[in-house]
Amino acid sequence: MRTTRFTRSVLAAVTLSFVAVPLIAQGGRASPPRTGAPQNPQAGQAQTAAQQQAHQQMMTQMQNTVQRAQQIQQRAQTLAQQLQQRTQDRTQLTERDRLMLGTCEALEQQARQMHQFAQRAEEMIRSREFQRDRDMQQDMDRLRLRLEAMTKEMDESLKLMERVRDRTRTP
Repeated sequence: MRTTRFTRSVLAAVTLSFVAVPLIAQGGRASPPRTGAPQNPQAGQAQTAAQQQAHQQMMTQMQNTVQRAQQIQQRAQTLAQQLQQRTQDRTQLTERDRLMLGTCEALEQQARQMHQFAQRAEEMIRSREFQRDRDMQQDMDRLRLRLEAMTKEMDESLKLMERVRDRTRTP
């Protein structure tokens, strides 16, 4: 697919809003690691079981988010393809058609990147390396929640673009 400078700049701005703004809002810092083990061995075992259960729940939620991101990517791809077909049949593109096509292509690229991000985040959450301490688990859960919010936002954006497409159909 051909992308324009406008499309790339829109994509860059959307990516920045999804990734950098939340980091800046949190001060861009991770919390310092905690030290020390539980004093009571039974409490440690109960805590480990609770952590495993929480991790399993987080994994299930992450899998749902990845599936949702994939569905959004597929819908965005379909939308872009429909607009490309609609504009291919015309000998001359209107400004509206050009803008719609560029915006949908940018949305499709963003959805593809978000899906890839969701897949990589899911791999991180599965990894034992990211389950070692409580702070890391909390950060992984925050990442999962942020990704879930991004997915909802992308879904809303896609719904809006679908409505715009429906309103701009010509007889």
